[in-house]
Amino acid sequence: MNTRLPPAEWFPAGVDGIVARTVTLASGPRVRVLEAGPANGPPVLLVHGWAVSAYLWRHNILPLANAGYRVLAPDLPGHGLSDAPSAPGSYSLDAFARYVLETLDACGVARAAVAGQSMGGKVVVHAALQAPARVSQLMLYGAVGFGLIPPWQALSPLLPTLPGEWIAKLIPREAIAFVQHRVYGKLGFFTERDVDEYWAPTQFPAVVRAQFQMLQEFQWGLWDEATVRRLRVPTHVIFGTRDRTVRPRNAESLARMLPDGRLTWIPDGGHVVMEEVPGQVNAQMLEDLTRFPTR
Repeated sequence: MNTRLPPAEWFPAGVDGIVARTVTLASGPRVRVLEAGPANGPPVLLVHGWAVSAYLWRHNILPLANAGYRVLAPDLPGHGLSDAPSAPGSYSLDAFARYVLETLDACGVARAAVAGQSMGGKVVVHAALQAPARVSQLMLYGAVGFGLIPPWQALSPLLPTLPGEWIAKLIPREAIAFVQHRVYGKLGFFTERDVDEYWAPTQFPAVVRAQFQMLQEFQWGLWDEATVRRLRVPTHVIFGTRDRTVRPRNAESLARMLPDGRLTWIPDGGHVVMEEVPGQVNAQMLEDLTRFPTR
């Protein structure tokens, strides 16, 4: 496919059991949320990482919903079909944690089990530190803060100098396919449709600019020991052994500092294990949700 998918065709178009709606956060941005499962089910919030969308959780939403959970998967601000604010500070760690908590508010959820992937993993940890009563447990997949990332910030000053109409041309479909190949380990496979879904948001210059603004504003470094020891909610850290994006060299030492935490390795898994081995991830999620019920 040589043209980007129009928004009306994005996931979950044509999928029974998942609805997409837009909520307005207290701080202003409008956020697209995918929702499935019974309205009175225990809430589970799924938070994606940098430069992707709620599509990341496409294999996980319905299995959790079919088990009786109310599943919420937002496109974070600056991603997917959510607003992409440009004000300075819109994509700091504090801002993203606020967006997560405001998403719960907008969906009428007082407390939820929360999963986060990559950048989203660091975001949800910070949200749990800010409002521990709102989070019953954390499930962290390839989480920034528990591993090292390449110095992407060096790229961020380049984009703002370019006219907006050039931005989409700088991101060909082949670039998305290359990134998909890089983030997978030796498990699973991605499809042409996956590439199209991840390429689609680059039709919006504001979204692409937001990605580069995040590289400048987000706090990408490791958690320090004092912060990790303050995290009181049950926390499950999961890494693929072949994660080349967030390199988990520090995961074991940091996970040991968690007051109520554990670490699981997925052999040969990469950075997106929820895509690579969804059945294994779904089973692990359901086990964690049973072990630490939200209600």
